[in-house]
Amino acid sequence: MHDRAQFWSPLPDWAQVSLHARGIDIAVVDPGSIWLVSGDIDAFAARRGAGETLGPRKPCSIGVYALRVAPDRILFVGGSDDIDASAANAPGCVATDVSDGFLIFEIRGEAAAEVMAQGSEYPLSHNTMLPHESAMMQFAGLRVAVARRPDGWRLHIERPWAPALWQWLEAHIDRAKV
Repeated sequence: MHDRAQFWSPLPDWAQVSLHARGIDIAVVDPGSIWLVSGDIDAFAARRGAGETLGPRKPCSIGVYALRVAPDRILFVGGSDDIDASAANAPGCVATDVSDGFLIFEIRGEAAAEVMAQGSEYPLSHNTMLPHESAMMQFAGLRVAVARRPDGWRLHIERPWAPALWQWLEAHIDRAKV
């Protein structure tokens, strides 16, 4: 059997990587924990201090936030790492710790909107907030959950697809013009 590992790019060291160009900075952030929650998502988010569930346009807080990924499902980001399954699975909802299964890329700077526009046709810059808009979308041909930040965006991607998104960001960061 031939060793096919030589045909694959090595995985980046996610704790050390970052991209910088004129007007843009991209880095991997560690939110503490990430939970996929189904069921009574509003009650779960309120109990955990996330407030309302968000789509891709309304800015999220720095610490804890909940991204709507389906009508009855959220990606709960941040907060304490000590949420256990029995506390998370309160009446009306089921929560699964997916912290090891996701990476979050934070895109900040003056040219962040241009990079986002290159990756998605979704009108992220529009100010119209839709009440049940999903944060899950296609970005650079990959399925990501998008969170708006005061100074940019966060892309939440499943870990197996993270190297592909990182390569796309490396290839497109210099195309953004400030």
